[in-house]
Amino acid sequence: MLYNLLYLELVRYMFFICSFIPVWVFIVMLGQVFNCRGVVVLSNEDRLIEFVWTFIPTLLTAVLCYLNLQYISCESVLPDSKVVKVVGHQWYWTYELPGEGECYDSCMSDFVGGVDKPLRLSVNTPYRLLVTSADVIHSFSVPEYSLKIDGIPGRINQVYFCPERLGVFVGYCSELCGAGHAYMPIVVEVVC
Repeated sequence: MLYNLLYLELVRYMFFICSFIPVWVFIVMLGQVFNCRGVVVLSNEDRLIEFVWTFIPTLLTAVLCYLNLQYISCESVLPDSKVVKVVGHQWYWTYELPGEGECYDSCMSDFVGGVDKPLRLSVNTPYRLLVTSADVIHSFSVPEYSLKIDGIPGRINQVYFCPERLGVFVGYCSELCGAGHAYMPIVVEVVC
């Protein structure tokens, strides 16, 4: 949580630095537009149109940056969610449920698309999946839940996930992670 707050402070600082230059340019541009005396204006120039097609894209970019910052800051607001750590290895997955003190490997079984120990989650319970990798880039993908997140060595990616249907859902690593890439299925078992 501390790293999240430090990251948000860094983003706010960078937002301030990056917004200073466009604000200064607009102040200078407005000063030039409204205080132009003795400036030669060509017949094919229109200062209002020049101002508008510079101002509107900049305004839209600023709005998108603001919405992105709101999304990043609200991403860590779900305190009720359970945390599941997912680590990709060549060619199996490791799941750790810290609240339950459970950590296990999920390797492919004899059946196609089957594993010896699936990831067992409760229905209608919000989860925060923390996905990383121990060796190469993997991708944790369960298409029936439209869930796909990359596991990158040295980086922790997160996604919020709330399973709404009971059943067994099969996915695969959707990155080319080596010769055994086809042998690391993902099975998510959603129970009551």
